[in-house]
Amino acid sequence: MCGIGGIIKLENKSINIIDGAKIISKTLQHRGPDDEGFLFFKDEEVICGYGDDTQKQAINNSFNFSAKQHVQQIEQKYTGVFIHRRLSIIDVSESGHQPMCTANSKIWITFNGEIYNYIELRTELEQTGYTFKTQSDTEVLLNAYLHWGNECLQKLNGMFAFTLYDIENKKLFCARDRSGVKPFYYYFKDGLFCFASEIKALRALPFIETSLNERALQHYLLHDAIEYEPEGFLKNIFELPPSHFLELNLYTKDIQLKKYFDVKINDDFTVYNEHDFFTYKEKTERIVTDAIIKRLRADVPVGCCLSGGIDSSVISGVIANHNKNFNAFTATFPGEKIDESNYAKNVVDFTQANWHTVTPTSKELIEDFDKLIYALDIPVWSTSTYAQFRVMQLAKHNNIKVVLDGQGSDELFAGYTHYYTTYVNELLRNKQFKQAASEIKNFGNNFWLLYTKENTKRKLHYNANKKLLNTDFVNTHTEPEGLTNSFSSLNENLHYDFFNHRLKTYLRCEDRCSMHHSVESRTPFADDTSLINLAFSTPSSYKINNGVSKHILRESMKNYLPKTVYNRRDKMGFVTPHNKWLAELAENKADLLLSSKLKPFFADRFFVKTDRLTKKYHRLKNTSNFKEDTLTFKALVFITWADLMKI
Repeated sequence: MCGIGGIIKLENKSINIIDGAKIISKTLQHRGPDDEGFLFFKDEEVICGYGDDTQKQAINNSFNFSAKQHVQQIEQKYTGVFIHRRLSIIDVSESGHQPMCTANSKIWITFNGEIYNYIELRTELEQTGYTFKTQSDTEVLLNAYLHWGNECLQKLNGMFAFTLYDIENKKLFCARDRSGVKPFYYYFKDGLFCFASEIKALRALPFIETSLNERALQHYLLHDAIEYEPEGFLKNIFELPPSHFLELNLYTKDIQLKKYFDVKINDDFTVYNEHDFFTYKEKTERIVTDAIIKRLRADVPVGCCLSGGIDSSVISGVIANHNKNFNAFTATFPGEKIDESNYAKNVVDFTQANWHTVTPTSKELIEDFDKLIYALDIPVWSTSTYAQFRVMQLAKHNNIKVVLDGQGSDELFAGYTHYYTTYVNELLRNKQFKQAASEIKNFGNNFWLLYTKENTKRKLHYNANKKLLNTDFVNTHTEPEGLTNSFSSLNENLHYDFFNHRLKTYLRCEDRCSMHHSVESRTPFADDTSLINLAFSTPSSYKINNGVSKHILRESMKNYLPKTVYNRRDKMGFVTPHNKWLAELAENKADLLLSSKLKPFFADRFFVKTDRLTKKYHRLKNTSNFKEDTLTFKALVFITWADLMKI
């Protein structure tokens, strides 16, 4: 929906928060090109400012959050500022302008996201006496906080990151949604608190102190771990974890973080039972459908990303039942084994969607590489993100501001192949030997290869990367907190992936790729509270059955899928011809691999003979079936990111 930021001086520091506010706003412009707003405050004194991009109707109107003065005319006396960049989705008029306040002007907010159940919450609040002047979900969120306080978070169904300035209680209240769909970063040092939707906005501020966090870089290069810990790639810049809120007492200057949500996991093994399965199936259809329909609420057209897999196809099928004229967007790779366009075409024929396709190429990746890395805000693993980047660009070019996507379903319903090994281990642990043998047989001939690979993957991956990395660099830092592949049940494994790191990483790319193109991506499987609670209460035996993944989702949503997709057994996701692209990318950017900035982290032999005649690049260039080379790609990504961030 938007980009948010803020600067609060807790001590008498000689920094220019007006210039800082303009820097944050300009840096986040892509997240909200439709409107721009500022709130400057000192204790109870507040003034709303506007900039060159502020919607004209939002200036000097009848609302108490109306913009009154151009940011250039604001006095330097204020100690705090909120910044808001708006992508107008719900209530696109000036009544949705932010920062917004309550009727008594005592609580102010800068808010990024969507509260999908805002209609129901508004009705509930109206029944207790609240009145509303706008049609926005922002006003609902403000009154929800006014009515329930911190507990309002328990009522929200949606994706969100926001900061409230509570004047009477002299505090800031910052919160992030349950799974981390929307980002929130902050800096808190020497009496200065700053926050923003993206790291680059904080990095651009001249008065914050930050530098490369080598611990995070080691985790990235050695373990493929991205933001496993609150302090990420830049020192002193922290991520507010999903399912957490932060309170900053403006009087005592104390900061507190608290987790407000977790889900109860069904760890008890349950033998497959047809009667109970039918009950879960009915609940799943009802709640999945409701989650998707709620995310169609918008005052602009809504489309969807369509890969041809189960998740995006379910979303397309449900949308088609409610909107016969919607747009679907697909990345295609004609002639490649990874191409899924035939499945996507089946879904389009089934739903009668307006289909738009894009075929990314290595040449385009090379041309867009710096833009992609800048958009992503932090280093990533693979070229697959570029396909997502281009799909979002395709949506923008077709004037679609909102898309639905399937992130989160794999982590709820066991969509990845590594979940089979966890489930078989669960069966064996519970002495279900006959069922375990049946699952192994139905999975196919590759099960034992998969089983061995999954049980040794971390060690093998660690050793492969370790050989190319500087020994001192490897040994300086311990492994990231919470890194594990040992689980007692399938649902425990799913919970780890959903709430810890795997899904958060995918959602981060989802947010950056979409918002870079001023497109809002909504993920019904990732942030619907009822669906999350139902999925983790569903027994493992209903998620994988007879070698079929996502069994409960397939069966419950069968009527929304063409038979070809319903019967799919392979799993791809956003896949690209990574090694083929990397060979050309590495050749084009070979000089980067010799950069002095990389020398401290890699052994010298990584850089000897870096031309395409070496064995490494020969293999990359001549076989697309060779195991995906992530370390070379990560080296290119890191040095590009470091240059763009001026590290």
